Parts: sequence; structure tokens; C-alpha cells
Amino acid sequence: MFSKILIRLVDQAIVPAILLLVSRVTSMLLLSAIFNVPYELTNKGFTFLEVSDYVRINSYSMLFMLVCVFVGLLYIMLKSFIFHDTHINPVLAARLFTLRLDSFIQASFDLYSQGAVWLSYLYLLTVVIIAMVFTGMLYSWIFVVAFIMSIVATVLLVFDIENELEYTKDSKEEQADSLDEYVLEMEV
Repeated sequence: MFSKILIRLVDQAIVPAILLLVSRVTSMLLLSAIFNVPYELTNKGFTFLEVSDYVRINSYSMLFMLVCVFVGLLYIMLKSFIFHDTHINPVLAARLFTLRLDSFIQASFDLYSQGAVWLSYLYLLTVVIIAMVFTGMLYSWIFVVAFIMSIVATVLLVFDIENELEYTKDSKEEQADSLDEYVLEMEV
């Protein structure tokens, strides 16, 4: 059982990892072109002539990575609010099945494990940003943005999990009440 969960989490961690890598390289190239900053690509990575250019490109590149992870997490939250199998609108569910898009409907384990993976990447990125700010490789306001994004994402995920637990509790109570009514009808 544990190995299946671990394998699934590792599997779900691949897409965000690739997104982070692609967003980092792409943003470094684009920002260097936008700011007209010369760079050299060596076996050690991007090399800039001026430290100030490096700090500027690196700061905005990390900001771009933060936004990518945050948008990915918001996408997971959107799926959780709209396509969660426990509370999807029946009309929407029927439409999805008609269009053969029923794979959009996801269970709690899938949604919350994806959310945990994306949130972990956001936390990891925030920790890396703290280290880079202390070493002078990033603007300090990038940390403030990362910290706020981490708090907002955490609060949204916790609220969604609480709503799901309450919905599940209410659903079980309704089932128990309807079962009690059925038993009473059978006795009469």
C-alpha cells in the first residue's frame, strides 16, 4: 500500500518538476533578450558579465517560476472546486460523460495528492528564494511575494479540504437519516 502511494506521488511530481525546469530556462533566455543582457551558456550554466545583471535576471526568473507553480496549484484547486467527484454538478457530469471527458472528474486522493505535490514545490521554491536573498542573488521583495503566495495557497488548500470533510460528513448524515426513515417506513 505504501509503495503505491509513493509511486503515485512521484508520478504526480514529474509534471511540476518539468514545468519548473522549462520555466527557469525559458525565463532566463527571454529575460536576457528583453533586458538586452549578454550572457554565456557554459557547462556551469548561465554566466553574466555584471553581478547586477545576474541579480536582475535571476530575480525575475524566480518570480516567473513562482507564478508558474502558483498557477499550477490554482488549476488543481479549480479542479477540486468544479470537477471533484463528491460534489460535481450532475448536469456538468452528464455533459462530460457525453463528450467523453469523464477523466476530468477526479477523486479526493488524486486531487489532494496533486495539491500536496504542487504545494511542496511552492514551499521548496520559497526556501530556495530565502537562501538566495540572504546570499544577495535575488531582490528581497521576491521573498515577500513567495511568502504571500505560499500562505494564500496553503489557506486555499486547507479551506478546500475542510469543505470536503464537512461535505462528506453532511453526506453521511443525510444517508443515515434517509436510512432511518426507510427503516421506520418498513416498521409501520
